[in-house]
Amino acid sequence: MESSWTINLEDNTIIYGTKNSANKFADSAIFIVHGLTGHMNEYAIKRAADYFHSSYDVYRFNLYDGEEGARQLINCSIKTHADDLNTVLSEFSGLYKKIFLIGHSYGGTTIMCANPSNITAVSLWDPSFNLNRIQKDFVQIPFVNNDYYVLNWGNSYLIGKDMYDEAGKLDENACINLAKDFLSPVQVIHAGDGLYVNDEISYHSFGNKNNIRDIVPDSVHCFYEKNTCDVLLDKTEKWFIKNS
Repeated sequence: MESSWTINLEDNTIIYGTKNSANKFADSAIFIVHGLTGHMNEYAIKRAADYFHSSYDVYRFNLYDGEEGARQLINCSIKTHADDLNTVLSEFSGLYKKIFLIGHSYGGTTIMCANPSNITAVSLWDPSFNLNRIQKDFVQIPFVNNDYYVLNWGNSYLIGKDMYDEAGKLDENACINLAKDFLSPVQVIHAGDGLYVNDEISYHSFGNKNNIRDIVPDSVHCFYEKNTCDVLLDKTEKWFIKNS
């Protein structure tokens, strides 16, 4: 069963989301957070909703949307995303005994910044770590009196100055501190052919003693090559079961 939901926010914007379930009572839920310039219907995220829905209620939502009244990316920061995640959790998490989170790319950083309480376990899929470095590696061109920046990732996207400046402050030490302060056990799953797999540390390296790191070979960040998404979901499921 797939159903749509909305949350009206205090700033008169709206979060649009989707819930997947087996149309029966579930005592556990998974909340999925997409990455920068992403959306809730990306391949791995939609696959996760279909994969987990028989055992968990699965919530996914857009951090910005083309729907009426939704946020726009140019008006967002990572703090905005983190606050919205906590709002979604406040709305729905009380219905369940166990809450699990999945975050892809910038969605991983969103989860770490939100640092919600009472979370059973978290799986971060190739999460953005040391965002200051990423800012230097990917060309981001000032636009319109430096009020916005253009992300050149093949397609071009606009982000606001607040998000650009915020990412510049999230260097390695800042991300280490996020990991140290995080309340829940963390699994980091790196793409075997991606950027972050070469790093010695990530969000799993500090904080909860049960944190782990896994690798999905032959994938570059988004886990859509061959059967890499199957491997990703299997590793995520085993981590959630281990912490149940």
